[in-house]
Amino acid sequence: MYGGVVRLLLNLFVAAVLTTCAPGSAVAGVDPSATIAGTVTLTAADGSTWAGDGVRLALACEADGTIRTEVADDRGAFRFLNVPIDRCSIEADVQGFFAQAVTIVTAAGEVAAIELHLDVAPLGIGVNVGGTTPAPERKMLPGTCRSDARRQVERSMKRCTVTSSR
Repeated sequence: MYGGVVRLLLNLFVAAVLTTCAPGSAVAGVDPSATIAGTVTLTAADGSTWAGDGVRLALACEADGTIRTEVADDRGAFRFLNVPIDRCSIEADVQGFFAQAVTIVTAAGEVAAIELHLDVAPLGIGVNVGGTTPAPERKMLPGTCRSDARRQVERSMKRCTVTSSR
C-alpha cells in the first residue's frame, strides 16, 4: 500500500519539475496550461494488483476538441503536459480490463494528480451453433427388409424397398 503512495508522490514530483522546466510558461506570454500526472493499477480476479505497464490513456478536453494519447511506463506512471485549462476526460484502455472514464478539471500552472484502477473485465461467453436441417428419416414399406440389414441383403441378393417419409 505504501509503495503506491510513494510511487504517486514521486510521479507528482517529477511532473512538477518537468512542468516548471517546460517551454511555453505563462510568464512568457503563452496561454496558461496545466499538467495531469498519475498512475494506473491493474487488479486481477484474485485481488492481486500490479502496475499498468503499457496501458494506453486517452485525454479529451472540451476546449481544444482533440484527443491526446499517452502510454503508461513500466511503473504505470503517465503524464499529459500543456493541458488546456478546462474540464477533461481520461480513459484507460488495455485488453481484458475496464474502468470508467474519469473527469478532471485543470487549473493554470497546477499539476492534477490522478490514480486509475482498472479491474478485470467480465467475460461474455456464448455459443454459436450452426448447421442444416437433418434429412427426413426413411421408413421401410411393410413386408420389406430393414435398412440397417443392408449387408445381410447384399449377401442374400435380395433387395429392400426404401421410401422417404416426406
